[in-house]
Amino acid sequence: MSQAYVAFYWTLPVPRRGFRTLPPDVEGAARRSRTIRYQLECIRRYVRDEKGHLLAEAAFMEMAPDRGTEAVQGELDRIIMACVAHDAILLFVDFSRIHHWRPHTFLLHYLKEHGVAHETLWPSEELIDGRFFDPIRHFRRWQRRHDEEATAMRDRARDELLAIMQSLPVAPGRYQMAADGLNERGVTTATGRRWTAEGVRKTFARLTASDTDLAKAVEIGAINIDTTTTTVG
Repeated sequence: MSQAYVAFYWTLPVPRRGFRTLPPDVEGAARRSRTIRYQLECIRRYVRDEKGHLLAEAAFMEMAPDRGTEAVQGELDRIIMACVAHDAILLFVDFSRIHHWRPHTFLLHYLKEHGVAHETLWPSEELIDGRFFDPIRHFRRWQRRHDEEATAMRDRARDELLAIMQSLPVAPGRYQMAADGLNERGVTTATGRRWTAEGVRKTFARLTASDTDLAKAVEIGAINIDTTTTTVG
């Protein structure tokens, strides 16, 4: 009888692009996520080469945009039951084996703690739709794009928030009015989320904290505003 395998695919969310969930089926998840598609192709090819059979597959979207978390435990509990019931080996691509990309410490700890039989695949290039796909190169491109977009989103969020707060009178409900106005104009937070009154309050307080501290310092004479100069560069 051929060896049974269970495949586990996972990826990270990209909140600024509205990528926070995956379709419940792995085929749908693979169409939605290039990273999931890559893992699916790798593992299915490996199972074919080993002349085994794929008992089950699961795709999971992590909660944090930059790391694996313990949120994966519920999904692991479910698929591990299939491994135990059918003496199957769990398969997943370990991206961290190259330059420590996308490590998932909790996943590895969970498998060791539960004594789960598993194999990890090397994240090498894979032929997908007639073209070679390099996951590490893909992640590098995404990281560069993330850094560029994150800076632009942060600057816009700051400028728009300060502008709308200056236009509103200091009165009860000011933060909610600001949040509503920003959301209506499609201005997101620096992480791509909708504004809330509390989010506006905290962000505005943080952005104006340095100005407030400077004003207090001048008031008590700690800084002489006439003789203080600022050098840029």
